[in-house]
Amino acid sequence: MTKTKIFPLFSLPYLALKDVIISLDVLSRMNLSICSKRSKRISSALTIPELQLSLILCEDSKSIIEVIATDQREDVDVPLMEHVWNMIPTDIKEDFGKVIEISKLEWEFYHDPSVNLTGILCNRLLEFYGWSSWTEVVFQKDIEQSDFDKFPVLLPSAGEISFDKGEVTREELDTLFMKHGNIQLINLDCRYPEGYGMWCARTVGFFRAPQNIEDLLKMDCEKVGCAVTGYKNSDVNRFLKHWLQSTNCGNHKYLKREIRLCDVENDSNMLEDLPVTPWNPKQRGQFFHFRNPHFDAAIDCSKGFDLLRDDGVLATVISDEDEFTFNIWNERFPDIPKEDFPPNSVFY
Repeated sequence: MTKTKIFPLFSLPYLALKDVIISLDVLSRMNLSICSKRSKRISSALTIPELQLSLILCEDSKSIIEVIATDQREDVDVPLMEHVWNMIPTDIKEDFGKVIEISKLEWEFYHDPSVNLTGILCNRLLEFYGWSSWTEVVFQKDIEQSDFDKFPVLLPSAGEISFDKGEVTREELDTLFMKHGNIQLINLDCRYPEGYGMWCARTVGFFRAPQNIEDLLKMDCEKVGCAVTGYKNSDVNRFLKHWLQSTNCGNHKYLKREIRLCDVENDSNMLEDLPVTPWNPKQRGQFFHFRNPHFDAAIDCSKGFDLLRDDGVLATVISDEDEFTFNIWNERFPDIPKEDFPPNSVFY
């Protein structure tokens, strides 16, 4: 009988070992890390530069763990890898612990419903990569209190919340905002209750904007973005006049910084009857610091028009074809890092 020789992986030169480990799929890397203390130390140290951890909560207690990894180094060609772990509870005892490889980067994990295998693997991934929270949680199911009971640390610490379903209700949003007080980005590509007044997130992204444009000012957030609005220039004009008469809300967690609206119809002069002035270098800087969870950038506001509120808050209006941008200068002369200026930064 021929003996199988074990490849001496950890005897490889450092650079070769690093490339081998980085090219492994996430499951193989985690399995490698439990071989020994040395393997755990090495595999954890050789982390993937760009990584996104996502948890998708589905109906029937199913869930999906997605780990998207890419290496952006110029000297190493490691393609984008999307690892998918389908977590499937089953009542068939013979299937407990069964792992089926669907493809090179997708697996099905069958487990006892009484065991929170999703939570166990999520925590192991965080520990393995040295992260404190997950990038994103996506709801394909209704949001329930039991979700936060099942993931008491993971859910309230996730930076981004998204919805992959037709509608989210007022009750679901109430549960979400009461249990998660530090949402960095919430994406709403689905229907939501009009006039909802409890929005509280650093950035709120709507696919379809609220019917009432004034509702944008009521939201407790730094940034609002709307892809499809149905607004007209006359609506934006009304919004700007409303902003001039408003003040910073004392019970809000965030100060408004940016409002970006697309698909705005040019039916009139957006700035009609408004006390706008061109850029005055003595009043504010030329560049506004655009910041969101994905990238930062310096935005040239030298061609924008300024509005000064009675309480001293200054804002700049920029319009381009069907897009409206409203930047509020909570810092008149922001200190912007060099790497956020073009061509280093990317701005869409």
